[in-house]
Amino acid sequence: MTPSRSPTTSGYDLEWDDRDLFPDVIYPDVYFLLQRTNEVTLEIVDARPGELILDIGCGRAMDGVNMAKMGAQVIGLEPSPQMLKHAKKYISEHEAGISLIRGIGEGLPFGERSIDKVVCKGALDHFPKPHEVIAQMAEVLKPDGKAIIAIANFGSLGFKIARLIWRIRKAFGVKAPDARMPWELPEDHTLEFNYKVLKDMTKERLEVESVSGVSLLFGMPWWGVFLAKLPQNISLAILRSLDNLARHLPSLSDVVVLKCRPRI
Repeated sequence: MTPSRSPTTSGYDLEWDDRDLFPDVIYPDVYFLLQRTNEVTLEIVDARPGELILDIGCGRAMDGVNMAKMGAQVIGLEPSPQMLKHAKKYISEHEAGISLIRGIGEGLPFGERSIDKVVCKGALDHFPKPHEVIAQMAEVLKPDGKAIIAIANFGSLGFKIARLIWRIRKAFGVKAPDARMPWELPEDHTLEFNYKVLKDMTKERLEVESVSGVSLLFGMPWWGVFLAKLPQNISLAILRSLDNLARHLPSLSDVVVLKCRPRI
């Protein structure tokens, strides 16, 4: 498919590629967080045969492939040519029927009230104007459509504890490492989201139907190393228990997932 309009891409890193995104060693908390975010998002999307679903910031189109396998008609929107190449390869390998469009969230190339569901997982904080992306979501959704937004929570309990620990260490003269810490905003993020910021940004155009938290304590110093030293079944049991708790504590969880409907 080809976009019907070409909005400006000012402020976008059009060469963005996720090949160097993950470290060589992935600790149990990181792996669990990524896996559960994928699972919870897809559960909430609940893709059904015949639905038209737009995946904004689709990346490698892994979620899109899963939704297409459930019978939905999926369109992946992505501004980076490199990520679109990865997506085409992944779609071909999994023999999924997904349309890809090069475009940005601030200027969706679709008519009003034309999409059943819009998904934006882990991408809203990459957009230069995330509030405009939300407005566009509301505009293209059918009156009974749903928007599902999953975002990293920089107000999480793990990050709160981490910041406190490093303030104490600094007070005792311990030098902070040169590398960016997990609770510090990455260069490719445009806004530090937390639960309140996300709710405030969506409330004008979208009405929240449900909120789910995913995982707890990611980013807490030495947490991943501690889990890696435990037997795998014990580590997984701890992570699952914390995740069950996080579902009811979205303001403290590592990732927040909103399910919304457009305000008419």
